[in-house]
Amino acid sequence: MPLGPVVNFAASNFPFAFSVAGGDTASILAAGCPVILKVHDGHPRLSLATAAVVEAALRASGAPDGVFQTIIGQEAGVDALQDERVRAASFTGSLRAGRILADLAAARPVPIPFFGELGSVNPVFVTQTALDESADTIATGFVTSVAGSAGQLCTKPGFVYLPDGAGLDESIREAAAAVPEHRLLNDRITAGYEARRDTILGTGGVRVIAEGSLRVDEDGDGWATPTIVAVSLDALRAGRDALLDEAFGPLSIIVEVPVGTALAPLVPEFCEGNLTATLHAGAEETSDDLVELVRLLSAHAGRVLFGGWPTGVAVTPAMQHGGPWPATTNDSSTSVGTAAITRFLRPVAFQNMPDRFLPEVLRSSTTDVPRTVAPAGESTHWGEAAQR
Repeated sequence: MPLGPVVNFAASNFPFAFSVAGGDTASILAAGCPVILKVHDGHPRLSLATAAVVEAALRASGAPDGVFQTIIGQEAGVDALQDERVRAASFTGSLRAGRILADLAAARPVPIPFFGELGSVNPVFVTQTALDESADTIATGFVTSVAGSAGQLCTKPGFVYLPDGAGLDESIREAAAAVPEHRLLNDRITAGYEARRDTILGTGGVRVIAEGSLRVDEDGDGWATPTIVAVSLDALRAGRDALLDEAFGPLSIIVEVPVGTALAPLVPEFCEGNLTATLHAGAEETSDDLVELVRLLSAHAGRVLFGGWPTGVAVTPAMQHGGPWPATTNDSSTSVGTAAITRFLRPVAFQNMPDRFLPEVLRSSTTDVPRTVAPAGESTHWGEAAQR
């Protein structure tokens, strides 16, 4: 059954794919739930223009009036989240804001589900055998993944664990130098990235491979090219408080691991909950350490990759875009892929129920029953198309 009205806090990045008409809105509507869309103030005019398109499309499809509405401003979003008629909320944004909203949802007289995507550093582990087989491909693929959309992706690889002496510096430097300057989305993202970049570059033991650039105009808007740095494993341990947080932008940290160090124990030491984790190993390479590494990565991430890079997602049944805290507030769901709809559905079993009392889609007969829309706060069915 649909949960009921859902507040969707739109994302700042992906103004199309994760904002007003993005996957969360589509999932909520497909589940048969009304949407209250809190516009992100990073792109308000685009949001309202997109909302007009959504509203027109819903009217044309015969959806009930008011099934999609927009609200603007932090206070309006908080008020909606605490309204007793609202039955769930979705969010894509920062850990700080997400935690505040999650706590508000949990503190209601009747708590509601809060599906928040909050942040991830997406660790990547590379073996020496993998480097022996495809070092240049790994170097260029890494830079491409970090630089895409100026690193403003929740799946950007923030840490890459390489064997000490891997010899990729020049390849990484050349690939980074070829990346053109890219616009950061808004002044707050620019300020946050500038602060994290300054902190990382100023931390002891950090070695710059590609310094990159950050240009900020008088309005606070920024343009950047990739910054790639390296630290030893010991330096990461010493500077973990400054280094381990996500840098939302085109910056990544290479961790130089002494040759012969077991990789699996590094996962619980450095990797909290993440959306993704990646292993690059040789085509035929295996060991007890790597088997244990994959097992531990699967306990710390929602999607575990072999080879490749994690920045691409696809709307498919196999996609899992979620992970343990602090990547998300609920690691049993996904916000991308066809399974995203399940966040806004409540399972109900009907035992020994005569056909005439079942919801229409469960009946074996074809008797026509009038379709109705329930009041706000109650489950609602829009008809056969929505339920499919």
